[in-house]
Amino acid sequence: MRAGLLSDDTGVTSIVEYIVTFIIASILFSIVLLMANSMFIDGPQRTVSKVQFTDIGNDLTAKVVDTYLIAPEPGEYSTTFDVSTTFDMPLTVASNSYMADIGSGNNPNQDDREIDVYSPSNGVSINMTLNGISSTIPVNGSTSSLSGTHRIYYQRK
Repeated sequence: MRAGLLSDDTGVTSIVEYIVTFIIASILFSIVLLMANSMFIDGPQRTVSKVQFTDIGNDLTAKVVDTYLIAPEPGEYSTTFDVSTTFDMPLTVASNSYMADIGSGNNPNQDDREIDVYSPSNGVSINMTLNGISSTIPVNGSTSSLSGTHRIYYQRK
């Protein structure tokens, strides 16, 4: 009786077995390496960005409230005033540049402004409300972390 092609193992060497095992292990290792970027780099980077954006948003909110508290009332000689203030913010967060914008955001009430801090490169965004301050003093401004001077404008009429 003659042995079939599948049951004949006389020509198989251990080298072929090692090569096949190495190829399968290399494919599995490559798949793990491709997935490791999202698990070990992107996830923590997004978490760090969100925490630091919250800190930056809190700092900007404090700056707006402080300026609101010391802003002069329109007096007898002037019915309007324009005040601007500068502030510092980190150049990058998690190795990415970001934007800070004071706008109405998704809120239909235009009197209640929000500070939006977001990074277009990694898609992280936070919104912090100004709690109605802009109903008495309109506040606006937008800046990038890469610009030299960061400024917020206040106008009272």
